[in-house]
Amino acid sequence: MTTLVLLKKELTEQIRTQKLLIVSVVLLVFGLAAPLVLAYLPQIMELAGKGIVVQLPDFTPTDAVKSYLDSLGQVGLLATILISMGAIAQERERGTAVLVLSKPVGSGPFVLAKLLALAVVLVVGMVVGALGNYVYTTVLLGPPDSVAFASANLLAGLYLLSVISMSLLFSAAIKNQIGAGVLTLGVVLAGGLLSMVPPLEPYLPSSLMHWAYSMIAGTGDNRWAALAVTWAIVLICTVAAVRVLHRQEL
Repeated sequence: MTTLVLLKKELTEQIRTQKLLIVSVVLLVFGLAAPLVLAYLPQIMELAGKGIVVQLPDFTPTDAVKSYLDSLGQVGLLATILISMGAIAQERERGTAVLVLSKPVGSGPFVLAKLLALAVVLVVGMVVGALGNYVYTTVLLGPPDSVAFASANLLAGLYLLSVISMSLLFSAAIKNQIGAGVLTLGVVLAGGLLSMVPPLEPYLPSSLMHWAYSMIAGTGDNRWAALAVTWAIVLICTVAAVRVLHRQEL
């Protein structure tokens, strides 16, 4: 019951601060832009080239969805860090965390409510962006495979959820939201460097994005190990955030 009460509070805060709206609008814009740009790229290139004919390949629904997934892995990633880096650190800076945790509320429900609220923001934003991308892609380039499209978005969402969990951990560990964001981004960039090592790449959370691409392309390049590792990271980071917050002086 405590978690549900805190979750309601957190969701209200996400709406009040317009984070839910901002994330939804940003992902919708990129979801619509991907097929729109590809559909009209020949005309754009022709105008930019002042009559020079530019030979471009015929773009497919797969290209539009891959472009949208690229946006999720870049802009979506940054948006995820921005909305989560101050989830706990900001409350500690303002002293509101003391008020909440001084009541009969444990650090467990406190952290879990924040994780769930941020997950809701992510899911709503991704659903809005995905629907926009699917509809525009269908209208302009043809319908993508609906099952592969949904599966790819689920994998991308899980990858971003792991980023949220890491951000929450750093937000609990240090009393500075900028520092938490920088540390989270640093870990993500380090993961990108590690993905260049072939033996490690199949086990990293970022490998879920490659699995998403392969689903859209229909190549069937499964990354089950990365899926298991990503869920483990979400669990470990959440538990660690609870323990760190419990031991910290608010």
